[in-house]
This record gives sequence, C-alpha cells and structure tokens, in this order.
Amino acid sequence: MKKYQLKELRKIIEYILLYRPDEFGLFLDDNDSLPIKELMWALHEETGWKHIRLGHLKELAYSGLELAFTLEEKHIRPKREITQTTSDTLPPRLLFFAARRKAYPAILKHGLRPGSRPYVPLATTERMALRIGKRRDPKPILLTVHAARAHDSGHPFFTCGDLLYLVKTLPARFLSGPPLRELPPHRKIPKKEPPKPLKPEVPEMTGSFLLDPERDPDPMRRQRRKREKERKRQRSKERRDKRRRRS
Repeated sequence: MKKYQLKELRKIIEYILLYRPDEFGLFLDDNDSLPIKELMWALHEETGWKHIRLGHLKELAYSGLELAFTLEEKHIRPKREITQTTSDTLPPRLLFFAARRKAYPAILKHGLRPGSRPYVPLATTERMALRIGKRRDPKPILLTVHAARAHDSGHPFFTCGDLLYLVKTLPARFLSGPPLRELPPHRKIPKKEPPKPLKPEVPEMTGSFLLDPERDPDPMRRQRRKREKERKRQRSKERRDKRRRRS
C-alpha cells in the first residue's frame, strides 16, 4: 500500500479502537483487546476498505508510522487503557439481537450466552443488530430483547457507546422472536442410475445392411463353430499320436 493509504487505514482503526467501536458494531474485551477477524469484518463493510487483508495490517505495523495500537497474533489492542464497560446501567425498554439460523433453536431454549467473547452485544436499533448478525449468517433471525424487564429481574447491562449494550447471559424468557418452522420429514433420495451408453448411429447405405451380433438370425451358429473347432483340434491330436506310435 502507498503511504497515504496506510495513514488512512491507521486513522480509521484508531477511531474504531479508541473512540467509537459501537458505531461499527464492535466492543473491546475487558483487557481492551479486539479480535482481528472482527475488525476485518467491520472494515469490509465500509466503502473503500473491502480489499483490506491481514497482510495490510502487518504492513501498517512495520511501516514506521506512529501507531496508537499494537498488533498481536489474533488480537489488536490500543496502547492506552480504554474504560469501556461501565457499571450496571438501566437499558432501554427494548434492544435487538440477530441470531444465526443454526443457533436460533438453542437460543429460544437456553437464552443468550457468550461464545468466545465475554459479552453478548445487544443493539439499540434493528439495523445495527442485523449488521452484526450478517457477519456470521447472511440471513440472521432478528430477536427482540425485553431489556428493561430483564434488568428489573436482576440481570446487569453495560453500556458500550450509544449503540450497544453488553450482557453476560440472558434467559430465554426475555427474548421474543419468530416461531420455529417445522422441519420436513427426512426423505431418502433414491440414487440415480447412470444412463446406458447409446449405440453409435451408423448411416445406412442403399443396397447394404449392418450386422448386429445381438440380432443374429441363427443364434446356434456360434455353438456349431465352437464344436467344429473342437473336432479339428481332436483330429489333429489323434494324427500326432499316430505318428508318435509309428516312430
């Protein structure tokens, strides 16, 4: 990348990490780190940054530019401490979460649980929730979170900027979503037999006919030929035996 492009890349990454990760549907862990793959997902959604790969980040790290972050093996981390998750905060009445279709049945049964991250991000708008959900599933299922009711029941919520709230877990009774569709019964698909090879078409000529061994008018002819050959071999063997006895 050219130097001015590296400077622009540095600028947007520093803005994400140091100021407004929530604008990009991101949040930092308690140790102020962010998975590089999630940063890449967010960058690819921005106009002009869809081409960015890990190699560009490494190029930026070794460019000699003064950076406000450090690049690790799987995480990126600001050099200065960022206080992001505050104490328990009263959330809005409703928040939103976009679930992967594969995980949706388990969420309806067990609620929201963090995966590899310490928190589950809940968005203040449906648009932001779908933006986050589409990073893992092109057609996520939108869930409505009854956040105020969950908070009144003793579940803490933490703010992350203006667009995200973070929770550690949330029971299924505080979630609303579309009903599960009944899966069709498993049907065994019969195997298709390979097509039989077609006989090559030979153009017919006037005054001629084609021999087809499968349509032999005298099917016993082959057996007669075989017996005739056997008799010839037997007669030859008898003549050789006679010559040996004479000698």
